[in-house]
Amino acid sequence: MNSKLIAIAVLPLLFAACAGQPAKPLPTTKPAAVPAPPKLPDVTLSDELLFEFLFGEIAGQRGNLGIATEAYVDMAKRTRDPRIVQRALDIALFSGNVTASLEMAKLLTEVDPNSIKAKQTLSALLAHSGSIDEARPNIEKLLAQQTGENLDKGLLQLNNLFARQSDRQAVLSAIQSVTKPYLDHPEAHYAISIAAWRAGQMELAQEEADKAASMRPGWEMAALLKMQILEQADKNRVQPFLKDFLAQYPKSQEVRLNYAKFLVSEKKYAEAREEFDELKKTFPENREVAFAVGLLSLQLGDVDSAISDFKKLLDQGYQNTDLVRYYLGQSYELKKNPVEAEKWYNAVEKGNQYLAAKVRVAVLMKEQGNLAGARSYLHNIPTSNEAEKVFIIQAEAQMLHDSGNYREAYAVLDRGLAKFPDSPNLLYDQAMAAEKLGKIRETEKSLNKLIRIQPDFAQAYNALGYTLVEHTTRYKEALPLLEKALNLSPQDPYTLDSMGWLQFKMGNVPSSIDYLKRAYAGRRDPEIAAHLAEVLWVQGKHEDAKKLLQSSLKENPGNEVLIKSLKKFGH
Repeated sequence: MNSKLIAIAVLPLLFAACAGQPAKPLPTTKPAAVPAPPKLPDVTLSDELLFEFLFGEIAGQRGNLGIATEAYVDMAKRTRDPRIVQRALDIALFSGNVTASLEMAKLLTEVDPNSIKAKQTLSALLAHSGSIDEARPNIEKLLAQQTGENLDKGLLQLNNLFARQSDRQAVLSAIQSVTKPYLDHPEAHYAISIAAWRAGQMELAQEEADKAASMRPGWEMAALLKMQILEQADKNRVQPFLKDFLAQYPKSQEVRLNYAKFLVSEKKYAEAREEFDELKKTFPENREVAFAVGLLSLQLGDVDSAISDFKKLLDQGYQNTDLVRYYLGQSYELKKNPVEAEKWYNAVEKGNQYLAAKVRVAVLMKEQGNLAGARSYLHNIPTSNEAEKVFIIQAEAQMLHDSGNYREAYAVLDRGLAKFPDSPNLLYDQAMAAEKLGKIRETEKSLNKLIRIQPDFAQAYNALGYTLVEHTTRYKEALPLLEKALNLSPQDPYTLDSMGWLQFKMGNVPSSIDYLKRAYAGRRDPEIAAHLAEVLWVQGKHEDAKKLLQSSLKENPGNEVLIKSLKKFGH
């Protein structure tokens, strides 16, 4: 598009503005909703002003936003024409020039005091820039101009204004202040609740969320907010709260969806499927809900239902057909039907699931006794980048590991690292393979390199810390590594287990019990169970230790770690 033609086309607007006559708004600027139009100044159109206008427009059209902003800010200051000021504000905002935006927003409130848009923009800019005290009176004026639905929307947006503020307590104080005249609106209590939650004042957050809910019974937004607060403050109260809410308001679909997702996160798959089934009845055409039901059926071992759900999705034209085909392959794997599983895996076309499906075909070959054929098949899968090549190397090493060929698995990973020496995935897998072979120095070397490459990789710190605990007496070196891992991933069961085991080795039995119980609550892993049982045994709680091991063995029949622990305790 020709920039000069655009500039010439808007010239009449400038003439009208400078003459003080009514005119259409400048291009791309929406007129503010005001009770009365602003008073326009009487400005003479000089050659200098005309040139500056053309200069600013052409610069903007050519993408030189800095120059355009500078030109329009200068014109806005000289003319004080509300439309020129608004145009300058729009360009400054678009260019990301906060200083100019703030200056133009303040000027716009002066030349057009009734402009709601000016007050909104100024309030947002002041709040974002850290001037909470300066923003507060502007927000109060803005809210005072609103009524009905607009006021409610304004109250709900308060926390967004302060989203970038780091002083959460100051934000809470500001929101409590500006909402005082509107405490008969549930939205005001909702806004205070969010601010309190973000400030870490959980009791006040719950209290305000409850007020909002009581003022508007069945309000899903308030229920979901309280759910989030409870998840952080007292997770055990989430399920009873949501269950009770849905009993009172069974048609609250958004709450039911979040309840189902919460149940999945808590690994309560049977209950989650009930909720998704309920959603499926309400929204029979919602294929995402149907897909979730299929996945939960698969997780629960109800393979036939999963297969039925997935095939229906294909018949209905589900958009991500390859994902459904992949899960059909998994379903038939669980059904011990490798022929049908391979058929569905091979039906997966190029895309996100393609490589994973091909690897599963190789795994099926290995499970049928053809390890050499499976490895050859992997080597012939076409790859186009380093990530895909690394994925194939990992898959081959995992197959060898699962077959008991630990040395060859290590060799495959070692060869992979020769090609991709800085691959975090290969470094981690090779470290674990080295540990399995007793190559502790090699494990340390790989994990230390991994930490240098990826300093926020929690698993690397955990793996190195646990290696030192399990294979050395360098407990003082292990402690900061595990503390770092917990800092990066506070609820990770395996890291909690490692720290618990370290505390036991250091003689801190009560602390050890606490970590290990939290670890086992998060993941009922047999090795965690064995660690916890040993600490219980040392405490003299022999029956508790045996019951724990026997219970875990029922869930993991034939597990060598559990069998070894039971023999150790004379059972």
